[in-house]
Amino acid sequence: MADNKTTLDKLKKYPLASDLDDDEYLQQLINDSWVTVQDDHIKPIKQEEANRLLVLSELYVDTLVANGGVQSASHLGESQTMFDWSKGNDPYMLRYQALVDQFGRSYRRGRAFSRD
Repeated sequence: MADNKTTLDKLKKYPLASDLDDDEYLQQLINDSWVTVQDDHIKPIKQEEANRLLVLSELYVDTLVANGGVQSASHLGESQTMFDWSKGNDPYMLRYQALVDQFGRSYRRGRAFSRD
């Protein structure tokens, strides 16, 4: 199977990754998420995109955790919105799951069998 992993150059074009100086950390995220892409049997034409989305999802979650779970805040009004982890509203993960639904097969959500 061809190696369709995403690259540091592609990731660095996204705001979540552009300011990170630790290329070793980003490469480890690429390698770790690549295993998931392969496990989800995503078609080769979409593997790079899927790999990139998983890395961006990890960076998104890392950013939220580093901010104490605050999704948005305002200074003078002293209001803030906490990220609701139960809603599954990570935009990168939602796009990844859509890719799996269309171009792969994941067994994490269970399997359905029918007999005629």
